[in-house]
Amino acid sequence: MIKTITALFFTTMIYSCNQTSANTSNTTDKAPVDSLIANWENNWNKHDSAEVRNMFLADAVLVDDNLITENAAEFSEKWIHPNIKVVQHLRSNKLQEWSEGNRAGFTGKYNMDVVIKDSVVAKPEGIYSVNWIKTGKGNWKITSAVIHSVKN
Repeated sequence: MIKTITALFFTTMIYSCNQTSANTSNTTDKAPVDSLIANWENNWNKHDSAEVRNMFLADAVLVDDNLITENAAEFSEKWIHPNIKVVQHLRSNKLQEWSEGNRAGFTGKYNMDVVIKDSVVAKPEGIYSVNWIKTGKGNWKITSAVIHSVKN
């Protein structure tokens, strides 16, 4: 009987050592937050309104100092298209980021140049937070963005 219990104990120990913990498997699913932010900056700096809009889910929420929108069509019309051609040299400085499974977020400071007729007319600065979700197709899409200027 003692041999059976000892064998069972060692079998259980060996089996449990071969199991992958839930926490370990999540590390491979970590979002590429730095790449997502670099993509954000590059699309704005290239003045690519279609790619900026494509970064968002269709029902994403966007909030800035003057606007609250609840879908991609609305903020494309009211926020991306009026601003895409004048934004230059958009840069971000990370304050905080997080990633867990199929969700991720970023909070950072931004600064940029607003250029009209080849002249810098403003150098706005501010803070923004962006949240992403990984879609069933494996793409990371923005679900919400909150952007506030602190200096114009």
